[in-house]
Amino acid sequence: MSSKDHHIFHEPRNDVLSGEGRGRLGRRDLSVAGMAFITASCMTLSPAGQAQQHEQRTRMSRNRATLERYYSALQHKNADELRSAIEEGFAPDAVLRISDSLPYGGTHAGRQVILTMLMGFVTTTAPIIRPEQIKIERMVEEGDSIVAKAVFPWLAPGAREPIPMSAFEWFTFRDGRVSEMVVSYWDTAACLAAMKAAGAKP
Repeated sequence: MSSKDHHIFHEPRNDVLSGEGRGRLGRRDLSVAGMAFITASCMTLSPAGQAQQHEQRTRMSRNRATLERYYSALQHKNADELRSAIEEGFAPDAVLRISDSLPYGGTHAGRQVILTMLMGFVTTTAPIIRPEQIKIERMVEEGDSIVAKAVFPWLAPGAREPIPMSAFEWFTFRDGRVSEMVVSYWDTAACLAAMKAAGAKP
């Protein structure tokens, strides 16, 4: 509840009442009035509206479960589970977009292409990002979209030491499956500088 709402429902005011008398509305009167208004507002939602809200919550929860399964398989470097998570959780025509300037950047279209690319993170012996070091700091879900903030050490090709990095990964869902994944790095300039220092080419 905002400070403004707190003032409205909990501070006594001098009010002119209808009729001949005047009076003070105390905290109890205003609180009761406020609760009555809230209750009445909730009761105006039709059964169809309530069903729609329930269906939306269920859909959103299913979307998040899809992502949690994907990230868990990635972090545990479980190749079989990661394959299943992508095959079952991504649409056949899904698209993955990553900043063009990165070594693996660009648009990767199709679930099989995405699968091949992401599987590389758990099978290669010299990963740019170690999946077990990825931490998901936060997920924000709205409608058919989820944005996750990931933090991880990023190792430029040829470099000995990684640099701290973060990225926002925006997932769009269609019928319970990922249709688009957009990965935006917080500081691609730092990645390019690390690559240049290591003598790697973008």
